[in-house]
Amino acid sequence: MHKIPLNENWTFRKLEGISIDAADAVHIDELCSAGLTEKVSLPHTCYMDEEPYRGLTLYEKAVTADTSWEKLFIDIPAADQQAKVFVDDTLVASHKGGYSAFRGEVPQSSLANGTFQLRIFVSNEVNSEISPLAGDFPVYGGLYRGVNLIAAEQVHFDYLYYGTDGILVRTAVLESDGQNIGLIHCEPHVVAPEGAEIRYTVLHSLSSSDKENGSFREDNKILQSAVYPADRPADILIENPKLWNGRKSAALYIVQAELLWQGKATDTVRKRTGFRSFRMNPQEGFFLNGQHLRINGVAKHQDRDGFYNAVPDQNLEQDFDLIDEIGANALRLSHYQHPQRAYDLADERGLIVWAEIPMLKLPDKEAVAAGVCLQLKELILQNMHHPSIFFWGIQNEIGMFGDEPYMYGILRSMYDLAKHLDPERLVCAANLYTVRAGSGLNAVTDMIGYNVYFGWYYGKMHDYDEFLDRFHGARPQLPLGMSEYGVDANPALHAAAPQIRDYSEEYQALYHETVYPIFCSKPYLWGSFVWNMFDFASPMRNEGGKVNRNQKGLVSFDRRVRKDAFYYYKAQWSKEPFVHICSRRFAKRAETEIDLKIYTNEQGVRLVLNGREFGVRKNTGNGIVLFRNIPLHDAENTVRTISVDHADVQDECVFTRVDEPCGDYVLAGSDAGQNVRNWFLAEDDIVREGYFSIANTASDIMHDAQAAAVLEQYAPELFAILRKGDIIPAGLSLQSILSRDESGIDRKALNKALNQVPDPM
Repeated sequence: MHKIPLNENWTFRKLEGISIDAADAVHIDELCSAGLTEKVSLPHTCYMDEEPYRGLTLYEKAVTADTSWEKLFIDIPAADQQAKVFVDDTLVASHKGGYSAFRGEVPQSSLANGTFQLRIFVSNEVNSEISPLAGDFPVYGGLYRGVNLIAAEQVHFDYLYYGTDGILVRTAVLESDGQNIGLIHCEPHVVAPEGAEIRYTVLHSLSSSDKENGSFREDNKILQSAVYPADRPADILIENPKLWNGRKSAALYIVQAELLWQGKATDTVRKRTGFRSFRMNPQEGFFLNGQHLRINGVAKHQDRDGFYNAVPDQNLEQDFDLIDEIGANALRLSHYQHPQRAYDLADERGLIVWAEIPMLKLPDKEAVAAGVCLQLKELILQNMHHPSIFFWGIQNEIGMFGDEPYMYGILRSMYDLAKHLDPERLVCAANLYTVRAGSGLNAVTDMIGYNVYFGWYYGKMHDYDEFLDRFHGARPQLPLGMSEYGVDANPALHAAAPQIRDYSEEYQALYHETVYPIFCSKPYLWGSFVWNMFDFASPMRNEGGKVNRNQKGLVSFDRRVRKDAFYYYKAQWSKEPFVHICSRRFAKRAETEIDLKIYTNEQGVRLVLNGREFGVRKNTGNGIVLFRNIPLHDAENTVRTISVDHADVQDECVFTRVDEPCGDYVLAGSDAGQNVRNWFLAEDDIVREGYFSIANTASDIMHDAQAAAVLEQYAPELFAILRKGDIIPAGLSLQSILSRDESGIDRKALNKALNQVPDPM
C-alpha cells in the first residue's frame, strides 16, 4: 500500500438550500457551477461560532495520477456527516456517518487518463436518520481529517472493506503451564486469485518504559514469521510476550502482512497491537493483567478553539501531553469515533480507552437502527487492533428521550453485533441520572456508566454517596462507574465563598474536591471519567459568561488555561512533584486576610509571604494544603510556595489589595445558589420518598396509569404532547420540562397530587 496525502489546493463552495440527494451524475455539472468558491486546504470545516452552517458543501480538485498505478483508491478518514464521492462523473463512494473512514475506487478509465476531477459532496444538514440525532456538541461538517490516495497493485488487500486496510487484528493472552502465550488473530480480506498467500511477520515495536527524551524508541525485533493462505484467518502465537500494562509499560507489537502472488509481495499492511488480559468485577471493579486498577479517567471531544473539528495532529498530541501531565490512566473518547491518531497515542501513552458511537437518541425507526449498527461495525473493525481500547460504547443518554422496550431490542442487537465482531472486549453504555436502576437500559451491556450532575443541575454534591449505594444495592451484579460528572467554570470568574451556579473557578474546584473522594470510597465502582478534560463547543449554550461553550473542562477550549481543578486531579494522579497556588486569577482582593489553598502531591508546603517565612503546612491527604488568615498588605503581595520535599518545586503569584471587591469576577444574573437550568432540574423539597413527584421523569409518570391521570388532570396539553412521543425528551424530569413552560400550570398543586401516588420504583 502506498498512501499519498491529498490535502492542498481544493476548491470549496457552499451549496445552500440544496440536498445531497441532488448530487448525481445528471446534475453534477450544474451543482459544480453553483455558489461562491474559495481555495482551502484540508483538514477543513466551514463551521464558525458566528455562522454554524448546516447544509451541502462541495470540495473539488483536479488530481494527477501516475499511469503506472494499477489500482487507486480515494481514502477519506471522515466526512461530517454524509458524503458522495465522484471521480469525473462517476459515483465511487457514498457514506453516512460523520466519524468513520470510508473509501472509493477510481475507475480504470479515469486512472488511465492520468488526470481526473475529484468531487466530494459533504452535507451536515439536519437528517432524522443519521446519528447523532441529539447532543450537546455541533455537527460541524467538512472533510475535517483530510483526504488521501491509496495506490495498489491488482492483487491487494481489500481497502473497501468497511474502511479498513483489509486486515483485521485482535489479540488475547492465553496461559499454558504457568506461562503467558500471546495470541494474534488475523482476519484477511483480499482482492486476489485463488492460491494467494499472506506472510505474517510479528515485530516487537516499543514500550513506554523505553521512552527517552520525550520520544519512543523503536525496537522492530522480528519475533515470528509464517505464511498462511490468503483466504482464511490465521492464528499466531507469541511465547511470553511483554504485556501492554497501561501507564506502567505500554508494550506494543507490529503485525506486518505481505500479500504474496506468484512469489512476489504485491501489497503490504502493518498494524500495531499489543497483548493484555482484563476483566470486570461488579464488587471490585476493573482488573488489568490480573491486577486491580481503578479507572481514573477524563473524557474529551475532538474539537479545539480556532480549528473546531479540523484539528491537526500536532495539536492532538498536545491534548495527550496535558492528559499525561494530569496523570489520568483512562480516556473516554466521546461521543463518536475519533481519529486514528488519537487511538495510536492512547496505545503509546498507556491509556485505558472507552470508545463509542454517536448514539444519543434512539427513535423507533428502522433506518436509525441500521445506521447506528453500521457505525458500530465501522468503529470496531477499524479500531479492534488497538490494545488501549477495552470498552465499546453503544449509547449515551438515550433515556433522555424515553425508556421503551423497543430500545432494549435494538441495544441487544448492537450488543450481539459487538460480541460477534470482537468477543473479548466489554460492551458498555452511559445512562443519565433519571434512568432507574431496574430499567431495561441497564440490562443489556457488560458494564454501565452513569452521567450524574448532583450539585449542578440538581441536588447537592454529597448526594452522590446515597445515589451510588442505592444503585449498587439494587443492581449488585452490574459493574457500575461514573461516566460523566462535572460543573462549568469560567476561569475569569471567582468567589471567596463559591456557590452553585456562580460559574467560578473556585466552585468547580470545591465540587471536584468534594465528589471525587466519594467515588474513591466505593470499592465496587470501576472508576470515573471527569466531564470534561477540555471545554468544547456547544451551539445551544449561553451561560457562564460565554456563548457556544460548555465550560466543564479542566482546561480551556484553546488549551491555554489549566483551571484549578486540573491541579486537584494532578495531585491525586500524577507522580510528578508540583505545588500549585489556587485562585491565582482571583488576584484583586478586598479582604485584609485570605485563606490560601495549595494543590500538591508533596507531603507539605512552606509559604513565603512578601519575602518573609510564614510557616509550613502538611498535605491533608486529599492533595490540599491550606494556609488560613494570610494577611494582605496594601498594593501587591507576593506569595511563594515551596515543597518541603523538593526545594526546586515551587509556585508563585501576586495578590493585589484593593479597596472594593472587583465586579469583573462576578457574573451578573447568574442566580448563584440555585441549580443550573439546562438539561435537568429537580428540587429536594418536592420529593416525597416512595411517591411520585415532578422530580420523576415524564416517561416514568406516563407509564404509570395513576400518575398519568394526575398529569392529564393538571396539565392536559402537556399530557397530550407527551402521549404523542418524541417531541419533548421524556427522559427529562417533569420539573425540567415545566421550567420551560409558560402556560401557567400550577406546579405546586400538580406535585402535591403526584405525591399521593405510590411510586413502585
